[in-house]
Amino acid sequence: MDKKLQIIKEEFIELNAGIKTAKHEYHSFVLSTLRNNVPDSRTVILRSFDKKLNSISFHSDIRSSKIKDIETSNHVSALFYSKLRKTQLRISGIAAIEKNDDGIEKIWKTMTPESKICYMGPYSPSEKITSYKPNLPSITPYEINEEYEKLGYKNFCRITVIFKYLDILKLSYKGHERVSYAFKEKIESDWIAP
Repeated sequence: MDKKLQIIKEEFIELNAGIKTAKHEYHSFVLSTLRNNVPDSRTVILRSFDKKLNSISFHSDIRSSKIKDIETSNHVSALFYSKLRKTQLRISGIAAIEKNDDGIEKIWKTMTPESKICYMGPYSPSEKITSYKPNLPSITPYEINEEYEKLGYKNFCRITVIFKYLDILKLSYKGHERVSYAFKEKIESDWIAP
C-alpha cells in the first residue's frame, strides 16, 4: 500500500475512534473561525466523521458567536493532536450549519437530558453577564418538560465541515513525516517538508 494512503487511512480510523471514546485524543479538537479578519479558536467535541463525504461534525448552540462567524465566512480550520501518537491533523474546510430538519431532530431525540439542558440556558454563549451564574435553566435535567424541550431544540444545531485540505504531521526522532491532501474529484496527496 502507498505510504501516503496508509497514513490517511490510519488517521481516519483514529477520527472514528474519537467519536466513540471520550478519552480518545481526537474526541475534542480546536475549531478556528474568522471574526473581523481575526482568527477565533475554541475547543469543540467531535460528533461524527464521514469518510465518504470527507467531513466531520460537532454540535453547537445556534446563538453562539461561532455561528455568526460561519454565516459571515464559512471557511474554517480544525486542529487535532495526539500526544500519545505524536500526530497532528490540520483540516481546512467549508462549514455548513444544520438545524431544524429530520436529521437534527433525530440527533436531538437520542441525546441525554444532561446534554440537552446545555442548550436551554437563558444567555447566549459569550453574552456578557453582570455576575457569575451557571448558564442553565432553574430545573434539573430530569425535570425537562415540553416547553424546555422545545427551547433546547430551537437552540441546537450541528456544524459539518467538508474537507478541502488535510495536513498530517507525524513526529519522530527518526525523521518527521508530513503529507498534504487536497480533496478534489479525487484525493490528491503530496509529501511536504515538516
